[in-house]
Amino acid sequence: MSLVTPGITRFVFAVDIESYSARLHLEQIREQERLDRVVEHALSEARTEAFARQDSGDGVLMILPEGIDQTRVIPRLLIGLRDALEMDNRGRSGAGRLRMRASVGEGLVHVGKTGFASGVVIDVCRLLNSGPLRRALEAAPDRDLVTAVTDHTYEQVVQHHYPGLDPAAFRQVEIDIPEKRFRRSAWIDAPVPEPAATKGDTSPVKETPAVSLAPGTAVTSGSQVRGRGRDALDLGVRTLEGACLAKELLAHHQGHHAVDSTTHAEDADADDPDDDDFDDDV
Repeated sequence: MSLVTPGITRFVFAVDIESYSARLHLEQIREQERLDRVVEHALSEARTEAFARQDSGDGVLMILPEGIDQTRVIPRLLIGLRDALEMDNRGRSGAGRLRMRASVGEGLVHVGKTGFASGVVIDVCRLLNSGPLRRALEAAPDRDLVTAVTDHTYEQVVQHHYPGLDPAAFRQVEIDIPEKRFRRSAWIDAPVPEPAATKGDTSPVKETPAVSLAPGTAVTSGSQVRGRGRDALDLGVRTLEGACLAKELLAHHQGHHAVDSTTHAEDADADDPDDDDFDDDV
């Protein structure tokens, strides 16, 4: 009997929440619920489902069924994600907003004992966590979603301008992660600033940054004041959400405690010596 599962060409789709690790535990629980709702909405809009799915708390990796129409599913997934995030973020600002990175690709996938054996799965995950995609989202405070696609997906689908996909919105970048021996060309649907002098991912960008400030240019004091005001408001919203979630968890715990108490009382009645439903020798 062969130990090798079938290798089937499939569409791979991954998302990840921005700044998840900086959130409080109760906030992380809330963000996971929001992430799940957003992803399920996107799948529904694309009229598809996950053939296989791996959750990581702050993100989701999905393998979609074989034989899907990528010219319809890819744009509908991305539009569904964007619309769901827009609805979820209404009335929120700053740290209260759910912002995500997404990456997509297509290639051969084997389903193994503990996960996937696939080059495209590795590529999609590397793109999702790459420096250029992170910088693109950081540089777009008015957006809730920034997406990277593999070079193959861009050539086969995006560049042909299918409904819902605008090739002009994508910029080509080189994802270079020396310590992983990983170097790939990819496309991102947002301007990508040049990297600062950092260790690790030194991926270059083939385009001019979207916004360029002259040396010595300072942010106006008015912007700084507004920024501090937004930060204070966001902290208040996060604190209130945390308190509400803590209250929900406490009520849930108390409900279980009440059920346990009732169960113990019923068990005590069942042990009454006058009750001869059961034989002592049983």
